[in-house]
Amino acid sequence: MFKKPLILNITLSIIIIVLSFYTILWHSQNHLIYKKTKKLQKENQKIMALHKQLLSEHSTQISGQKIKNKALKALKMKHPNKVRALIL
Repeated sequence: MFKKPLILNITLSIIIIVLSFYTILWHSQNHLIYKKTKKLQKENQKIMALHKQLLSEHSTQISGQKIKNKALKALKMKHPNKVRALIL
């Protein structure tokens, strides 16, 4: 009579302990994943900032090149022979 509830209690206790360990492991894995995602988000933000900076520099270079080409072709300007430096 006492044997069945005792066996049931022991098995339930073991199941609870195993589930507790799984919960701890799950929590630690979630924490590691959270850290990795934060690190990757920071790296992604740095890459996006560099990409935007390169795009803006490239667009200024292209616009400057277009102005130069238009000045040479349409306005028939010539390249300067000498470049003077102003010392202030």
